Amino acid sequence: MLRLLPMTADVRTVTVRSPSAWRETGYVARAVAHVLVWSAALMGASLVRGEQQAAAGQPTVALDEAAFGTLDAGSQRMYRACLDALSEAETVRGKSGAWPTVEQLAARNIAPMTDPLDKAGYRWTLLTRGPVFDYIGVPDAASGRPTFLINVVEPEPGMVVDPNVPNDETHFRIKDGTMLHVGIWEVAGSKPLADAVPTPAFEDGWRRITMGGN
Repeated sequence: MLRLLPMTADVRTVTVRSPSAWRETGYVARAVAHVLVWSAALMGASLVRGEQQAAAGQPTVALDEAAFGTLDAGSQRMYRACLDALSEAETVRGKSGAWPTVEQLAARNIAPMTDPLDKAGYRWTLLTRGPVFDYIGVPDAASGRPTFLINVVEPEPGMVVDPNVPNDETHFRIKDGTMLHVGIWEVAGSKPLADAVPTPAFEDGWRRITMGGN
């Protein structure tokens, strides 16, 4: 946010000169060096983590993923319910051309939008922005349960999608031929989103749940 400072009678003129060509070259070189160093560090950390997990017999997943097998029973149950809700929503979208609201899914008795076994007080909301459609379930803060996100991204208008891309954990082709990018995400605690996002922030603790590595 910009703040306006009070005017004073003592006004100075400051001349800003660009650095010499050698200094500019040095800045660029240092910036490139930082990128290379941090990229190598992240890749090395990922490789070491994968080797440690493999040696310990644990699932090997990317840094922004969480293996289904490592989740507790409550989160595994929620993940399955989210997949069911996603499947139902995809069916409705394929037939009607529109994504169903949370209320419409609840009226069909689709969990987790309606769930008599829910003890965490999840509140579900549909956030939309352009081609992004996010169903986010936020629990009561006192429950200690994670927030879940059913994330759907449609292709931008005019985008050419490879017709040979198969359905898998992150891709699904609906009835009208539209290839969706999908995923179920979780983050510790009660953390609502202010707006729909194509990919929730890794830095905020979001991890996409995957069956891979199990």
